[in-house]
Amino acid sequence: MVDPDLLNWTMNQFLSLVIILIRVAPLIFFMPIVGTPAVPSQVKILFSLMISLVLVPVVPVSALDLPTTGVGMLIFILTEVCLGAFLAVFARLVFAAVQVAGQMVGIQMGMGMAGVMDPQFGVQVSLIGQLWNIIAILIFLAIDGHHIFFRTLLESFIWIRPGTLHITQATYNGMMQGAAQMFVMSVKIMAPASAAVFFTHVAMGIIAKTVPQIPILIVGMPLNIGVGFIFVGLSLGYFMPLMINYFADLGRDLPKLAAGMG
Repeated sequence: MVDPDLLNWTMNQFLSLVIILIRVAPLIFFMPIVGTPAVPSQVKILFSLMISLVLVPVVPVSALDLPTTGVGMLIFILTEVCLGAFLAVFARLVFAAVQVAGQMVGIQMGMGMAGVMDPQFGVQVSLIGQLWNIIAILIFLAIDGHHIFFRTLLESFIWIRPGTLHITQATYNGMMQGAAQMFVMSVKIMAPASAAVFFTHVAMGIIAKTVPQIPILIVGMPLNIGVGFIFVGLSLGYFMPLMINYFADLGRDLPKLAAGMG
């Protein structure tokens, strides 16, 4: 049965829902975890509609914000899609750093050819990268990291008028700093396991020169993999607080990025 309150909606309320949905849907489709190809499009659409209905009585939007021409409506939609894409790409940099770190450690361990399909990005990644990625997602959800998107989404209607988007030098600098921080974060994540595997390579090189009777090519592969997995496991105690700190930084930087485009 249809709720009687929905039947009593005015045209202004319906148009306000359309305005909110145009901004909410791109962010839901692009954001990490929920916006992955593994989540069906029907779920994303219903989720976007549900959030829009919740925001209708909260956010300050008006039906007058909608353009009256076809070209204006197209520009309006593209502007909102670009806003959601900017915020989602900035957040995905954190998870991309985990993937890069895992890929580098996997190559050092000699597992460069062994890969699995990552449902979040739809590409083949290393086993170590997928392990760290799953743990990062669990940490992100455990500390309510997804609330960062919803809080930023709500505040964006205050900072950015619907249909307007200002890409300034500060926006460009923020995206570049986020990309640079991604590589710094990758080095920090991979440092313990990478250093252990590196010193294992050095030790095997010394042994190969001093005791040439030992078949290093046969012994080296399982030794690299064993040492790599041991230190990947030991580094998880260091991995968790590091990810929590970066997610906290994301919670501070994402609203700043949105406010800078207002």
